[in-house]
Amino acid sequence: MTSPPRRQFASRFAIRFAIILALAMLPAGFFAFIQTSALEREVQSRSELALMGATLQAAAAETSLIGRVRGMVGSLASAVPLVLDDPAACEAMMSQLAEVEPLASVIAYVPTSGLMTCSSVGREFDFSSDPLFQKVRDIQAPYLWINPRAPVAQTSVVGISHPVYDQGGTYVGYAVMTVPHKSIDALRFSAMVAGSELEKSTAFWTFDKAGTLLTSNLDLAVAEQQLPANRPLADFVGREGSVFRATSITGETMTYAVVPIISDELYLMSSFRSDASLFARYEGITVYLPTLLMWLVGLAVSGFAAEFLVTRHVRTLNRSIVSFARGDRRLQVIDLRNAPSELDELAKAYQSMTESITRSEAELEDSVHQKEVLLREVHHRVKNNLQLISSIMNIQIRSAKSGEAKDLLKNLQERIMSLATVHRGLYQTSGLADVRARELIPDIVRQILSMSSGPEKPFVTQNDIDDLRLVPDQAVPLSLLLAEALTNAIKHSGATRDEPGRLTVRLKRSGGSDAVLEVINSRRITDLNGSTTAVPDTGIGSQLITAFVQQLGGRQESGVLDDGYFLRLTFTVSPLALAENRQTPEGPDALAPATGGTSDQDRADVRVGKDASDAP
Repeated sequence: MTSPPRRQFASRFAIRFAIILALAMLPAGFFAFIQTSALEREVQSRSELALMGATLQAAAAETSLIGRVRGMVGSLASAVPLVLDDPAACEAMMSQLAEVEPLASVIAYVPTSGLMTCSSVGREFDFSSDPLFQKVRDIQAPYLWINPRAPVAQTSVVGISHPVYDQGGTYVGYAVMTVPHKSIDALRFSAMVAGSELEKSTAFWTFDKAGTLLTSNLDLAVAEQQLPANRPLADFVGREGSVFRATSITGETMTYAVVPIISDELYLMSSFRSDASLFARYEGITVYLPTLLMWLVGLAVSGFAAEFLVTRHVRTLNRSIVSFARGDRRLQVIDLRNAPSELDELAKAYQSMTESITRSEAELEDSVHQKEVLLREVHHRVKNNLQLISSIMNIQIRSAKSGEAKDLLKNLQERIMSLATVHRGLYQTSGLADVRARELIPDIVRQILSMSSGPEKPFVTQNDIDDLRLVPDQAVPLSLLLAEALTNAIKHSGATRDEPGRLTVRLKRSGGSDAVLEVINSRRITDLNGSTTAVPDTGIGSQLITAFVQQLGGRQESGVLDDGYFLRLTFTVSPLALAENRQTPEGPDALAPATGGTSDQDRADVRVGKDASDAP
């Protein structure tokens, strides 16, 4: 066999696709300078964010100071009621606190009268006519405020106050601590080199929840001109930190950052001026338009290349694969003209594989058919042998002298015939994988009744069987269990010619893969006290039933009903034999009398070997 000619190296998919893709990327050079503009803006934006981060880090000392002072004032407000009656102790406490926080200019307790007598400055002062005092007094809540000209410190200060309540819960004044702005300014850039570019270009300020400007590294009048023109400071209250660009009141484009120092109370905002970009004329959507155009061109060229070299050939191969997967075993010629060598080799390999699979399937079908015939014959022979054993036992029953021996042989014969019924169902069922319960169980009921009942002991039966399928490993123990249960029910039925016994056999689905088998006899016997109870079997039959339940992996329930005794078995149907989810139009079998009038002599007439209906 000659080998196929080698295809040219340039026909390979990778080479073709690389060449076309290289051509598609040529427009990238044309748009390179526009991308430089976008990159320059991104670098500038990252630099601005880094600079704002450094600014916030420089202002961290102020944030820490205000938070520390706030906590100290809150603690001071809790301690003041303990020394209200001792002016000396109160003043000593203020002095000790001033040593702990040397940046504070005044630490004091101011009563509602406005006359300050307990402070770290060691002198009295009357604030009763001060409007700021009256405002702080009437608020009766923690408050941060600014006083451009504090009467005690004689300088601009930031004050933090906290209400004071006496031990009876009455509001008596407030505790206050003030820090001069010059101390805050000295602290703000303590970690930075004086005169650095950051200190020269960055402005920041604090404001309260009302949007009032409190402190700044600039003069407050100058800082007010740096604020965003169209967004009042109060709009940022209650929000998380953010960075944004806006126009200031002076008309400059600024970059702003705002973060909460004390949530819902004190905020820090910083800003610096953004220099004009080298390509400032490119703004908005025009920045992204070149990239979009380049992507569209590349997409179009790449799509054409993929369609021409790969996709159309893959579709052809896919149609053939799907057709084969759906059962079409006709050998097809796959036309992949001008396809890359890899796809052409794949198509040839696929055709060779389908030919091999088709041959293997044909051989496998022949083998399965042969095995099916052999297995069917095995089940047929087993059933015939069991019938042979049953016929021999019939002869032995007739020759037995004692009633006990006859009963034992008869019970054993019933179990053997149950096995024969299962094997008959197996060889009569197509596929040999499972047995239909709707055919198996009525056969067993008829078999047991024909052997155990008669004209003097008739029964009315009711079968309600779902269309379930059982594998042999479940059908055999289930059949034997049913035979034992029916034998027990017939034994204790108390049926007479005048009052036939009643038997109900049900096999129903019970959600998912579970099934429930129920055997109910409607007869009872009377005990010594005159009451009626159902009598379960406690001998070998009961032991066999328990063993079969364990073999099925199910659970057994039994007890007394209003009109009889019931035995219930719940088990899981093997996944290999789950029936299709369908409901047949047939209902449960109608009530029918089963007199079972066959005698021992009649049963002896069963042909040894196989009867006429068993011909394979």
